[in-house]
Amino acid sequence: AVDMTIAELRARIKQKTKGLTASAGIGPNCRLAKICSDLNKPDGQYYLEPTRPAVLAFVRALSVRQIGGIGKVNHGNNKGSCGTG
Repeated sequence: AVDMTIAELRARIKQKTKGLTASAGIGPNCRLAKICSDLNKPDGQYYLEPTRPAVLAFVRALSVRQIGGIGKVNHGNNKGSCGTG
């Protein structure tokens, strides 16, 4: 139901703006939703189930660079820390 609602919202945006696309991320919190929205750009959406197993699997599969606040410099300085690469 959430997927369909967001798809409808994105379609309305496209229609009202005469072609402007929108990407959407649906997640259990704002930070994860932002990461989700970046996954299927442009004009896509990603739904992350709000369950502990789904969130843990999703986070484990992420690159450190996909986490907000981790840029090239920070990533380079921390390479190898905590088992990241």
